[in-house]
Amino acid sequence: MTKPPVLRIAAVQLLLVSVAGAILHLNSKPVTALSVLIGGALCALPGAYFGWRAFRDSGARAAQRVVGNFYRAETGKFILTLAGFATVFATVKPLNAAALFISYGLCVIVQWVLVARMVR
Repeated sequence: MTKPPVLRIAAVQLLLVSVAGAILHLNSKPVTALSVLIGGALCALPGAYFGWRAFRDSGARAAQRVVGNFYRAETGKFILTLAGFATVFATVKPLNAAALFISYGLCVIVQWVLVARMVR
C-alpha cells in the first residue's frame, strides 16, 4: 500500500501562496504578501505534520496504532496551528489579518479539493 501524498499537498499549497505573495510583493504590497505567505504556511505545515504522523503505520495488524496515530496527529496539528497563530499575532508587525485569514482559508479549501481528487 502506498502512503498518501500529503507532502505533495503541502508543497502545492506553499507553491500557490508563494506565487500569490510574489505577485502582491511586486505590486508594492509587501505587508499583504507576507501575511498571505504566513497564512498559507499556517495551514500547510501543520497539515504536513498531520500526514507524516498519521500515516506512519499501515495494514490490518497495525490498526490500533493507526487509530492512535490519527488522534495524536490531529492533536498535534491543532496545537501547531494554535501556537502558530498566537506566535504570528504576537510577533509579526505590521500584519494584514484579513489577508492572513483569507490565505489560510483558501489553503484549507485547496487541501480539501486535492484530497478529494486523490481519493477518487
